[in-house]
Amino acid sequence: MKKENILFMKNIAKKIVTDVFATNSKEIISIIEDKGYDVVSFDIFDTLIKRNVNKSSDVFGVLENEYRKYFKAEKPIAELRKQAESMVNIDSATLDDIYSVITSLSNSEKEWLKDREIYLETKLCQKNRNMYDVFTWCKKNNKKILIISDMYLSNSVIERILKNSGYRDWDSLYVSCEYSARKATGKLFDIVKQQENLNVKNWVHIGDAQKGDYISPKREGLNAILIRINEYNTEYYNKKYLLKERKENKYTYNIINSFIKNNEPYDYNYYEKLGYEVIGPILYGYSQWLQYSAKRMNINKLFFLAREGAFLKKAFEIVSDSSIKAHLIKVSRKATTIPLLHKTENIEELLRSVNVSRRNFTVENLLDACGLNFEDKDRILKYTQIEKDELLERLSKESKDKLYKVSRDSIVENSRQQEEYIRGYLAEFNFSGNIGVCDVGWSGTIQRNLQEICPDTKVTGFYMGKKNKGIDNNGPAKAFLFDDERNSKIRSEIMSSPDIFELFFLSTDGTTIGYSEKNGKYYCIQAKPDQSVENAKEILKLQAAAIRFVEDFKKFRKNISICMDSNGYVAGYSRFINPPSLDTVKEFSSFSFLNVGTHSMVAEKNLLYYTVNPQKFIDEFLNNGSKSIFLRSIFKLPLPYANIIDFIRKFDKG
Repeated sequence: MKKENILFMKNIAKKIVTDVFATNSKEIISIIEDKGYDVVSFDIFDTLIKRNVNKSSDVFGVLENEYRKYFKAEKPIAELRKQAESMVNIDSATLDDIYSVITSLSNSEKEWLKDREIYLETKLCQKNRNMYDVFTWCKKNNKKILIISDMYLSNSVIERILKNSGYRDWDSLYVSCEYSARKATGKLFDIVKQQENLNVKNWVHIGDAQKGDYISPKREGLNAILIRINEYNTEYYNKKYLLKERKENKYTYNIINSFIKNNEPYDYNYYEKLGYEVIGPILYGYSQWLQYSAKRMNINKLFFLAREGAFLKKAFEIVSDSSIKAHLIKVSRKATTIPLLHKTENIEELLRSVNVSRRNFTVENLLDACGLNFEDKDRILKYTQIEKDELLERLSKESKDKLYKVSRDSIVENSRQQEEYIRGYLAEFNFSGNIGVCDVGWSGTIQRNLQEICPDTKVTGFYMGKKNKGIDNNGPAKAFLFDDERNSKIRSEIMSSPDIFELFFLSTDGTTIGYSEKNGKYYCIQAKPDQSVENAKEILKLQAAAIRFVEDFKKFRKNISICMDSNGYVAGYSRFINPPSLDTVKEFSSFSFLNVGTHSMVAEKNLLYYTVNPQKFIDEFLNNGSKSIFLRSIFKLPLPYANIIDFIRKFDKG
């Protein structure tokens, strides 16, 4: 039988044993109480302590990356480290013993690696929340607490790991390498029993290893409780990406997902899970990247563009070192476009300026986009005798030209006034010099508009993502997650449903529609909120959970220096959107997407209806800004909708 098949069968057997004999951690306290055990011993790793990596050997992969960075050399450190451990007497081996059998490294390299491995172990470890509760209960109830581990790290290192993780005041610590005896053989339990003078009937041992923590102690006459290594996993665990990342010797997502698993509150609802697991990592990664990028470009003032900007700014101020000033300005594509419309000279230029890209864009939508009031709109429609609901794409050239000619004076008057007001508004924030603007992104329209409104200001854009090479003509711009030349998979997944991605970052108040002035003070005018009060509450919960992740992860990263890759921060989003789950379809069925008119993110009808009415399907699909969710709501099957949408776009371009 092949080695892979044997390993597979062993894993199946282990899973069966765990499923049959493992105890839920929430039941352990009542078991100890009911049985009246006086002595409780705990295993350490995967019992009292969790590592913020997917499996213990991933520490060696991180170590290899650290070696490469420090020594500027390529050596298979992870493999050498694993092989060395298999070559020593595991009953008594210390870390020194393990490294001593590696002959392809110099003594100075081995000393550095030993120190760095210990450093990584102490920094990647944290308490297991469930078992910490059991440990604390045992202390309060005067149980004798023993800690027993089969481990090559010394007592002093293990003590440091335990104390760093919040554990205090245990009675005794036993580590196999200090006694040349292991739990798995039963010898370490014999030593503990003799040294502590214990009656095994009053003693229960708790751990995750089937042999060392369950079979062996039972063989020695002890009581034993087996726990699951992974009692809880994340909702958006992207195993496919984790395996790919590990092959490339990268560990960003590996660490992030493990950290989430070890720290996410158990009582989170759907939206809070989405915030902590998916949006939080993106926010953290963007904030780190933003500070680094702005510093490299000697930019010390950043302007976050509301509505998304309020959320981005909050995260940035948590992550940054405060050397860059952060401001929030309330702008929108519409509010920055209107001040420039007086420069248009014909209907084609006007339509390009207001970015008419939707097929269902009406005459009324156009007049609204120009910021005209009700009286002006009514006058224009009566004079031109064009219906307000008429689609622009169906108007003749003569009708469009007439519409522009009749409305031009009103457009120019309003545009010039808005230009004066927005300049006054921006001046109050000292919007000048070498500055950066920060937004979720895409084509950089607001950046271009701001640059044209304030020509003496050098404006650089910092985005989550940017598309269309034309953005470079709007001014210098950088993107964290993707652009036209980089990370095409991420781009396809996010742009398959850009509206829902933006929704997660939006503040719940209304969009900015213009500016006004009173007593020499300039202020913005905002529309009513897009979403219902109930929907807004859920988005606020999502954002609060995302900010909590940023705060939690910053504390973790503060103590450890590890290179992290931007792709790893977005792996959870990939799991969320490609394909979206039926739960996601259900949860967002009451949300409207943020484009012309108000439409549900999901399909209005079922598959049978669209089969009979294909044109209705085409119209809804083209006008929907959350196409992945729209398609899943119709077809129900878990297909790679982002890939399908990307293919359709390429086919359409062709």
